[in-house]
Amino acid sequence: MSLRIDTRDEKGILVFTLSGRLTMDCETLLADRVKMAIDAGARRLLVDLSGIDYVDSHGLGQMVACHTLFASVGGEVRFAGASTRLRRLLEMTRLPRVLEVDRDVGTSLAQLRRS
Repeated sequence: MSLRIDTRDEKGILVFTLSGRLTMDCETLLADRVKMAIDAGARRLLVDLSGIDYVDSHGLGQMVACHTLFASVGGEVRFAGASTRLRRLLEMTRLPRVLEVDRDVGTSLAQLRRS
């Protein structure tokens, strides 16, 4: 399954719900959607990873690109709902030192509402 990105607005917070595989096959899909969101004025983004079943190094790079793009315009992005396997991968790569990663969507929404 390739990557699917569903979008919704949650009281001023843009939510991307990802499902499928975040891999080299969709190398710029996520970053392209983030750029479009920023151009449309979004400054707070929540990326729901609960539907992701596999991530490769390119997918991790896309996550970092999301963070970098939003940071470049003074925005904030948070990631939530990663599977146990993905959380272990993130910890091994030490990405939570750079990315804001929460266990669930509710926590991410609460954090983004505070900012």
